[in-house]
Amino acid sequence: MDKAGQVWEAWQELVIGRADPIVVMTTSMLAIAAVPVVLTWLSMRRHKKREGKKEDEEAKPEAKPSHHGNLTKEELKEYTGKDSSKPLLVAINGKIYDVTSGSDFYGPEGPYNLFTGIDASRALAKMSFKPEDLAGGTDDLSQSEKDILFDWEQKFKMKYKYVGDVVP
Repeated sequence: MDKAGQVWEAWQELVIGRADPIVVMTTSMLAIAAVPVVLTWLSMRRHKKREGKKEDEEAKPEAKPSHHGNLTKEELKEYTGKDSSKPLLVAINGKIYDVTSGSDFYGPEGPYNLFTGIDASRALAKMSFKPEDLAGGTDDLSQSEKDILFDWEQKFKMKYKYVGDVVP
């Protein structure tokens, strides 16, 4: 018999052969019951670390003031992040939202910066980055695209502050 086989037999005799089955069962059940407790504890530690970072960020003064009020399409174009004194604004269905809190995505270096400073309804409905969709209207959208746009609008309402309307 090889070394691994001898170790296995010795372990079986030690644990199974001499141990009372009730003790083995109880120990196993306690170990299994402890798993959710340990996972919850780890999750809480991670959450506390995030809260600590948020408190540090909240302690810093807000660099960008929030805009309140209606804007024309031309005025809205000034809120793309090129001027750091102005907030990042995105319009959906004529409603303007301050997305400054999502500057990692909507800021000048972010992947969705092209949606700032415009009414991005058509592009979001079509899930498109095409220039013609960034400037287009919503009259010819299909029903599924209108549903997608509705979903986007709901997400923005929940996540970002509504600050005004796009006016003629």
